[in-house]
Order: sequence, then C-alpha cells, then structure tokens
Amino acid sequence: MNYLMILMMFLFSVQQPEIKLLEINAEWNKRNDVKLSTLPKEYNGIPIKKDYALLENQAPQLKSTINAVPVIILIIDGKLKFQWTADLSFELKLNKEDVIEVLDKTFKVNKPSRRRTSNQ
Repeated sequence: MNYLMILMMFLFSVQQPEIKLLEINAEWNKRNDVKLSTLPKEYNGIPIKKDYALLENQAPQLKSTINAVPVIILIIDGKLKFQWTADLSFELKLNKEDVIEVLDKTFKVNKPSRRRTSNQ
C-alpha cells in the first residue's frame, strides 16, 4: 500500500513542459497577423498556450532583435526554442505541420519513415 502511495505522489509531481507560441507583430502590419487558431492546440496531450503582442509595446532589447514581422516564437519552459519570421512581404505562412515538426525535433520524437516501396 505504501508503494502505491509513493507511486501516486511521484506521478502527480511530474510536470508537463509549458509550451507557448508567441506572435509579435507591428500595428502597421496587423493585416498580416498569423491565424493562431489554425496552429495546434496541443502537442501529445500538452496544451499549447498562444499569446499575441505588438512590437511597439516591447522592450528595446527585444525590438532590436526582430528584423521582420510577424514573428512566431516557440517558448518551452520559459526558454526560446525556435522562431519563424516573415519574409520581405511581411507575411508569415505557418501551418500546423510546421509547428508539429519543430516540436517533434525539440522533444526528439522519431516519426516512422514514409518511404514508398515498389509494391505501392
């Protein structure tokens, strides 16, 4: 019985990582906002939080690191892990699959190969 209690305490104490997608865009470029609702809501059962911020409201240190907007920043447990940045058109085309691919690499998830055989 004591082992069961210890196991239950251990399982409840294991925390899931916090995953966040932060979009930063400029007021003048709001027409090119990324549709955050089209990006994944969760990854392997872990909720993905989504936030939006305007470049104009950011600290000078952050402003100086952003070359083009919009930018989507992937933050895991408070650490920047990846970012997607717009091209010269100031548009960012990002889809669910792109985000999942980066999350798989970040969490080192191996996906089965999709090689075609001659029988297909």
